[in-house]
Amino acid sequence: MSNTPSRRGLQTTDLARAQESMSSLYDTPLSLTADPSSSFRYEMAALSHPSASTAAVRFGGSLRTVARSFPNLIVAHAVTGHHRWQVGSESGDGRTPFIVPPEQEFRADFGDLHLRTFSVATDALEHVMRALLGDDPTRLQLSGLNRRSRNPRLVAETLRYIEATALADEQIAASPLMRTQLMHQAVAAFLTAFPLVDADDLDRRRPTARTVRRAVAFMEEHVGEAISIGDIAVAAGTSVRALQSAFHRAFGIPPSTYLRRLRIEGAHAELRAAHPGSSTVREVATRWGFAHTGRFAQLYAAIYGEHPSHTLRR
Repeated sequence: MSNTPSRRGLQTTDLARAQESMSSLYDTPLSLTADPSSSFRYEMAALSHPSASTAAVRFGGSLRTVARSFPNLIVAHAVTGHHRWQVGSESGDGRTPFIVPPEQEFRADFGDLHLRTFSVATDALEHVMRALLGDDPTRLQLSGLNRRSRNPRLVAETLRYIEATALADEQIAASPLMRTQLMHQAVAAFLTAFPLVDADDLDRRRPTARTVRRAVAFMEEHVGEAISIGDIAVAAGTSVRALQSAFHRAFGIPPSTYLRRLRIEGAHAELRAAHPGSSTVREVATRWGFAHTGRFAQLYAAIYGEHPSHTLRR
């Protein structure tokens, strides 16, 4: 998600406009029918990009939708309301997060619904998986995923977090660093919860001391860029899981903590160099990949013994 995504939204009680909106959002012709006796309403907020998009959709009334297929893989969670779905030979309750693979017919009956979705193109999914696994993720599996899900709560929390950050905060959505982190966080959650790849692919390489040195050098060189732990693992020539084990052995902390400390150091240098009134703590924190200013301030104070606003004012 390197380019700035487009933000869109709609509120309407017109069924035809809602159907057009959903067809555009998921890039496929989609039918939407409503129970005439129910009061229909539709509300949608989304961030769209050629490789991935995320949306929060709310419906009032009792409805049914059918799509012959979707071009992308979709992960969805019905937060509130009732929702029954069918994808190929699988069916279930939308209150448990589920996957809609591409090129499969989808049907759902639902009402008074709050739905969160994340849609990702298969080539983009494979690209991020390659970064996370440190190797080519062969044998991408797209059948029988829902009946073999392992940790749907992780997916639910990930989709909730994305709605609360990227969809709610334009500054976060505009940050390439934050968008890359959210993309990798989402795919990592999907990999953990659904058997998209063979389990053997997750433990393929063993790290060495040289691997840790390569990882640290890559972090230091690209700390101000939109890199993820998966990118670091690729640069170091290992998998994310193996890299994490290596950092625990070498430093007693995960690589994510090491990278966060480097970014806090970068934010510290920027705050010290900033002219009064030229920037805010929130702007600096977001540029360095911290979505929550309060959490950033806590981490910063623990290292430097003062609030970042004090550094900025000096």
